[in-house]
Amino acid sequence: MCAKKIQVISFQSLSANSGAGMARLGYFLSRELNKRGLLKNFIVHSKGKFETPFKSLPVSTFSRYYLFILNSIIKFLPIPNHKFRLLQEQLYDWFCYFRIQKDTGIIFTTNAYLKRTFRKAKKLGIFIVLMPGTPEENYIYDLVLEENQKLGITTVDAYTYKKRLHYFNQSITHVDEVIGSMPTVYTSYTHSNVFNGNVVKILGHMSPDFPPNNSKTNIAGDGEVFTVGFLAYTVILKGLHYLIDAWQEIMNDDNPPNIKLRIGGSVEQPIMNYINSHFAPLKNVELAGPISDVSNFMQGLDLFVVPSLIDGGPATALEAAHNSVPVIITDNCGSAELLSRGEGGCHVVPIKDAQAIKREILWAYNNRAAAADLGKTGKENLDNYDMDAYISQVADHLEQKIKNA
Repeated sequence: MCAKKIQVISFQSLSANSGAGMARLGYFLSRELNKRGLLKNFIVHSKGKFETPFKSLPVSTFSRYYLFILNSIIKFLPIPNHKFRLLQEQLYDWFCYFRIQKDTGIIFTTNAYLKRTFRKAKKLGIFIVLMPGTPEENYIYDLVLEENQKLGITTVDAYTYKKRLHYFNQSITHVDEVIGSMPTVYTSYTHSNVFNGNVVKILGHMSPDFPPNNSKTNIAGDGEVFTVGFLAYTVILKGLHYLIDAWQEIMNDDNPPNIKLRIGGSVEQPIMNYINSHFAPLKNVELAGPISDVSNFMQGLDLFVVPSLIDGGPATALEAAHNSVPVIITDNCGSAELLSRGEGGCHVVPIKDAQAIKREILWAYNNRAAAADLGKTGKENLDNYDMDAYISQVADHLEQKIKNA
């Protein structure tokens, strides 16, 4: 039995049997570490009045209340999302500082925005391990800045807010090790100019908690309308403009009959303005707006496209695969690694490549049976993925670390 324990930290909140976002990973890892007698506790932003099979604590007794107050205020005050996000992260860091004690051997966190907390941990000789859900923040910032300049627009979000990036840079210097769970996370931290610690590759995914779905999606037959889908809260990183570029070429050059593009989710105004000024009028395009029933949206598609410039997940690609919908996805998306395993359950294209997206859409349109098989393989890859084995692999790594400390 190790004298010192592992403390798991997540910025997200906890439910009775799982967690939101990366807290889901924290929940299952904490459960596994607890079985091994290695867990100190699991710190989350907030939790309800329920017990977990291991020790879990909100970052503060007051966190539920201040989150409620903050979320109430933002309904009436026009606070930009990126500023609101940083405020929450700084409050979390402030309270998390007081949860750190010297009997902890390792901090495992999915949140990098912990400047005060990390600084205290280092003074106490605690080893800090970060498993981020997204690639390195400076890499994302440079990618967005380059795209903004290319399109001649200005967008500011959580990843391009300089004060937040500065907070990240001040925090990450204290981290000892980053676990790259996806290829893009691993490579971006390996080449980081800010992070100087160790980078370990342990590839794996947090499979979403989807309800069982054994139904087979029926791909539109010849002569029937073939529906291509896209779904996201669209910021510049989602790459929608590359999909629209590909779509317009299909409409202008090939003009195939019975095909349409359905775009779900809100689109930030600078992106919409760019699309309207460069591609209008949009032909055979439906702007569906926010989607409340994602599964129903996916079941109405024959093909799903993820043109993101960078994306830690994305969960929408897995939702499409869960519904046996064939997926086109860029090589900078983490989900591509899972869906492309084995015989391949998706088609992977380079980022910023409208021509590649165009080719794949036309391939699926003209080869509907093969596209249906692609969707079936994607679902099999998702269904056969063993998340418990991945959690055990991460726990093995941490156990070895704590024993050698």
